[in-house]
Amino acid sequence: MHHLELRLDFTAREFEIINLLAEGNSAKEIADELFVSVDTVKTHRKNILRKSEARNTTELVVRCIRRGIIR
Repeated sequence: MHHLELRLDFTAREFEIINLLAEGNSAKEIADELFVSVDTVKTHRKNILRKSEARNTTELVVRCIRRGIIR
């Protein structure tokens, strides 16, 4: 795993989605919980991955947990 600095400029909604992803929720489950479309969740996830420079959701979650960004 490469060790790029994890950016912390996530929006409140992005933090919410990161936490829901970390809990194992699917895009559909997150969309239902937040009352948004699945496409909206996927767009947020894409933006989160871009900002964090993580290659996938698993890497994102692991890096956030290790950095204490999420619970």
